[in-house]
Amino acid sequence: MRRAWWRGRVVGPLVMVCASLVGGCGIQASDVIEAGGPATVDAFLNRDDDMLLFFRSPDGGLSPVIREIRPSPGFGDEYVELGSGDRDPTGPAGPAPTEEVVLALLSGPGKTDRVAGLTTALPAVRESGAVAVEVSSDGGIAVRLPLAVRGLNATALHQLTCTIAYNEATDGRGVVTLTGQDRAKRSGTCGLAPGRAG
Repeated sequence: MRRAWWRGRVVGPLVMVCASLVGGCGIQASDVIEAGGPATVDAFLNRDDDMLLFFRSPDGGLSPVIREIRPSPGFGDEYVELGSGDRDPTGPAGPAPTEEVVLALLSGPGKTDRVAGLTTALPAVRESGAVAVEVSSDGGIAVRLPLAVRGLNATALHQLTCTIAYNEATDGRGVVTLTGQDRAKRSGTCGLAPGRAG
């Protein structure tokens, strides 16, 4: 019984000393510091092997998605990256034609995109219609689409405009004029800075 009493007298003060040492390690309390919005990630687009599409993000803004159009070189013949089956890897090098990029956008988000919560505001295109693109000397981009444009909402127009603008110019600038099967015309610019979604 004496041993238990002696241990209690020693252990109690030791716990108090350790607690005070840990509590007084020199770190002072501070308020919460606001550090701005969420970080953005600049994706590196290889214009010879990738296409950039814009889909609707869960918050209603636009989110850029990189789709590979051919396998990246240097991985060996047996390695084929996800999304590269749409284009012949032995085909000509260079950016995908804007017509092909628009058709990829109209086909909607892929499985991985949908898992990430991405959707599209564009209607499903039932028939595989032709897309025609003409770039004028002043940088304007005229696109004929296989769908009606009169009833498209702002998000759908923004998806098309940004996808087309960024495929034609690395900075995404340029006025895009869309002409639909209904002969209606809608014009606009993308307005998104590189590395930014919105």
